[in-house]
Amino acid sequence: MNNQESLEFIQKYFNELFGKRNLAALDIYLDKGYFDDDISDPEVDHINNSKAYLKELFRENPTIGVDVNGAIAHDNVISAFIEWYVHENNRKRTIRKGVAIFVVNNQKILKRHTFIYFNE
Repeated sequence: MNNQESLEFIQKYFNELFGKRNLAALDIYLDKGYFDDDISDPEVDHINNSKAYLKELFRENPTIGVDVNGAIAHDNVISAFIEWYVHENNRKRTIRKGVAIFVVNNQKILKRHTFIYFNE
């Protein structure tokens, strides 16, 4: 995957989740052995944990969204620059920025970790 393809892949992934609120996209984009470093507990199902987390996040923050501002691919690793935002009074307000690292194999995300560098 080159940089443009990796950007489009991650943008589509986040559009399914945050744009369409399609939690079933996790079953499509994530490998069955998916591991999320932010969850870290090897005893839980990371896909189902992610679904539960996002369901609650969307309930608590109905206007939350994500912009993917760039991506760099190297071997089977994608580094994506991500901004989370909310809409308030017809204005978009950035609430968090980070770099998410995705390990990908055969168009499936195997592992993810996000480094947050701005948190409101």
